[in-house]
Amino acid sequence: MLSIVAVWQGNLQEIWLFPRSAFPGAPGRRPRIPAEILRRQGLKLARWSALVSAVGLLLLGACGGKSAPPFNSTPAISDLFPSNITVGSQDFTLSVVGSGFASGNKGVSFVYWNGFARSTTLNEITGQLQVHIFASDVAAPGTVNVTVVNPSPGGGTSLPSPFVIEPVQAGAPVVTSLSPSDVKAGSAAFTLTVNGSNFTANDPVTWNGDVRLTTFVNSNQVTANILSTDIANAGSGSVSVATPGLLIAAPSINMPINGPDNSKPAVSSIAPASASAGSTDLQVTIQGTGFVAGSFGEWNGQPLATAFISSSKLIVLIPAADLAVSTSANIDVSNPAPGGGTSGQSTFKVN
Repeated sequence: MLSIVAVWQGNLQEIWLFPRSAFPGAPGRRPRIPAEILRRQGLKLARWSALVSAVGLLLLGACGGKSAPPFNSTPAISDLFPSNITVGSQDFTLSVVGSGFASGNKGVSFVYWNGFARSTTLNEITGQLQVHIFASDVAAPGTVNVTVVNPSPGGGTSLPSPFVIEPVQAGAPVVTSLSPSDVKAGSAAFTLTVNGSNFTANDPVTWNGDVRLTTFVNSNQVTANILSTDIANAGSGSVSVATPGLLIAAPSINMPINGPDNSKPAVSSIAPASASAGSTDLQVTIQGTGFVAGSFGEWNGQPLATAFISSSKLIVLIPAADLAVSTSANIDVSNPAPGGGTSGQSTFKVN
């Protein structure tokens, strides 16, 4: 399959012909039809759209009528939510706001945390990427670079966006426990009791970074109104107490939102099932049954960055480090509690 690009450079017009595999990047030195030759053949270069369309139709006819797929965009980050967290917080979900995110048959976007991929799922309603960040990722204070990577064709890496892990401040609020300690998905709104220390009259409770109506009880206890929409879906909510203006916050702790027991997943196929040694990061599609939003793929028992597509499809990212040398590895899928379990294994070969 040949692709067509019209190149306009001042008074020089040309048609470049080159294989689809040449994308992405500039045409370089590829076979071309210079403007002078076209002029000698009597073609009118003034009407570029008609010319390119005509040549395109000829080439498509010669190649069976198949057209090249569209290319993935280069992603861009406009905001992170939250954009900071207190050191020592538990696992949480990071929302990445931006544009050019991918989720389809050309692959998916993955968020990288200081260069390491994290499980990422595109929220089709909000258009945001939902990213699972581990407690170990925020165990030390500092600044982390967050990027989004789209696969080829096209694709690329976004500019980095900083995420700040704040140190614990002397006298800052501390959260020690929640009551209730968990809740059932789909429940009605309820009052959450937050126990801890160093609370003051105007300190708000935050749920996944959003302030909730808070009542001060004493320096060791506050209550907050949790909305039914906060607990509509199974997962967890990240709870903290902050000072007024959200300038300082306690390390967050998680409140499980329990759904029905998860089934044990089953894997029917993986594609591709092999790669060459020395390959770069590789997206692998896992087909099967029983997948849930918290499912994650494993490589020889170690978790892989995973994108949930549907109950029958996941995409995992195998890092280049696992593809460095010839080997054979086992890929499986694990579902979290309640219920859950681990699927049977499929073999992936690095040749």
